[in-house]
Amino acid sequence: MNLIDRSLQNICNKIQITSEDNEFTKFRHLVTVTNQAYLKIALKEFSNLKKHHTDITITSNFNFLMKLYNKHLKEHQVMFLLLNIFETAIRSKAVVELSRKYSTENYDDWLHDESLTPNKLKSPLKEAIKKIKQDNENIEDFDSFQIFDYIMLGQLKAIYTDFWSDLSHLFEEKTIHGHYLPKLGRNKMKTMLDEIRKARNDNAHHKPFHKTRRRRHQIIEDIELILTHIGFNLHDAINNIDPSHRIIKLKYI
Repeated sequence: MNLIDRSLQNICNKIQITSEDNEFTKFRHLVTVTNQAYLKIALKEFSNLKKHHTDITITSNFNFLMKLYNKHLKEHQVMFLLLNIFETAIRSKAVVELSRKYSTENYDDWLHDESLTPNKLKSPLKEAIKKIKQDNENIEDFDSFQIFDYIMLGQLKAIYTDFWSDLSHLFEEKTIHGHYLPKLGRNKMKTMLDEIRKARNDNAHHKPFHKTRRRRHQIIEDIELILTHIGFNLHDAINNIDPSHRIIKLKYI
């Protein structure tokens, strides 16, 4: 049984149709252009709905399945944007804090003057410079924000833990909008960033959150806590990508 037929057989079994069904050709094309992991989740949901909610009227199996599939795809898209917002925010915050600490006063030269660059940052900086050169850019024309755009999320996670003495003041306990935010210690921060990075990598490789190591709501809670600590208004940002807050439910608003 070839790849397409195997996937088609799964669809037929879950939806309870045969190759004689008038939508079979649509399903055959569907398996060649969709994310199979999300399709399997939608099929399982479809099967459960038909089994446990016999009052549901389905005029088109194909359209009903696509509605379920697109719902999960929407979740993927929203989480992709949330993870991108998170990565951008913590990257910028680290740049500002570290440039202020290690640059010459009133300058941004800590990544251009080797004598000012902390040893723990020299390895990721070297990799960033290599990528900058591959893009035919000159690092001398870049400020710290632009250089840090070439720092990978895994490296950024290491920077937060390696430079915790310089960044920990951002995560002291505080009250914001009437909500108590607990202090985040170095180990707690490392664990949270580890899990967020794994979720981000899974998301980037189109893996559903059903397959990730932590549940979606836990990842969202960790992201919100960290961003609220650094003063990022996540509520306003989310209003532009998930205005009904059906996927991203916030606590600190």
